[in-house]
Amino acid sequence: MSNFNLLIIDGSAHLVNLDLEILEIKGFGRFPSQPLLSYESGKEFELLGKKCMLIDYVLSDLQSNLKRGPQIISPKDIAWIVYRSGLSTGKTVVEAGSGSAALTLALAQTVAPNGKVITFENNNKHLKVAQRNIKMSPWKSLVELRNEELNDTTSSISASSIILDIPNPWELVNWAKKSLHIGGFLICYIPTVNQIKVLVDSLEGWKEIEIIEIIQRGWQSRSSALRPDNNGIGHTGFIISSRWNG
Repeated sequence: MSNFNLLIIDGSAHLVNLDLEILEIKGFGRFPSQPLLSYESGKEFELLGKKCMLIDYVLSDLQSNLKRGPQIISPKDIAWIVYRSGLSTGKTVVEAGSGSAALTLALAQTVAPNGKVITFENNNKHLKVAQRNIKMSPWKSLVELRNEELNDTTSSISASSIILDIPNPWELVNWAKKSLHIGGFLICYIPTVNQIKVLVDSLEGWKEIEIIEIIQRGWQSRSSALRPDNNGIGHTGFIISSRWNG
């Protein structure tokens, strides 16, 4: 069971599961969850001498609390993938390489409340991490997690978008042609230039082929020293998108 909420304690936010009997928050202590169940969302109350409030959490709260297994796709890349996929409410998307399910959950939020995410993960260790993280989310009913490899012998799946985070995405290009709606997008996330060359060569007949690498640089927020951070987020992966128009 999971009943996750965001608990605000003196202005700091903590994701908590109210189905657990005892909650433990670093710097705040251990306490029973039962009293919290009586408080209305958005209403202030006092707990252990601190001003508190329960509110609904959002995707970024969930992402920062995911159990980590394999390297997750970063938020900067997730945002572009969701934008480029053309997904919206009610659509179906196929994903291969669930990993820790960070992208899976973003896709599920995008197609909610009545869309579907069909995601494939054949690594049992990664599968357990993905299952745990999906169960935390309010969109878990929209996700079909398959413990198998997506390959060219898999039955076609009618989908608006297909997103591949696997080492050899070019092996699924023909399968994607059979599964995508006309005008649908194939998006591949790969780490190396060598893979880009092989993938692009396999996309003969596809349209709107685009190769993107996103570099992120934050800024210090002190009013006395507004300047870029010394450490940005550089290369994490390449996003190759293409459109199948039949």
